[in-house]
Amino acid sequence: MAKKPVISYQFVDMPADKQETVKDIVQKNLEWKMDSYFKKIYANKDTAEIRIEYKIIENKQKKYEWSFNFNFDGKTFLYNNKIAFKFVEDIVNHAFKHCKEFLSKQDDS
Repeated sequence: MAKKPVISYQFVDMPADKQETVKDIVQKNLEWKMDSYFKKIYANKDTAEIRIEYKIIENKQKKYEWSFNFNFDGKTFLYNNKIAFKFVEDIVNHAFKHCKEFLSKQDDS
């Protein structure tokens, strides 16, 4: 993929190994799950910009709270937690799953 999304993140009270795990899973999701969706966005407009911002917090119960903000050239999808997750790995995969569903609905309209 020639163009790449702009990624920014913030971790609060998370061990360094968990932070690296999250970054790796985000990268894998970008490369394998989202690539075809991103190509469509970039193909439709030369100046298209994709931004993904996320924040993950490890709370006092050692569970994870998060917010993901996906911006696809002006179309925004927010994914926040309602219930804290025990496994940080699940957060990222859930966020990108819901993101794909959002983009699929955009294609239908």
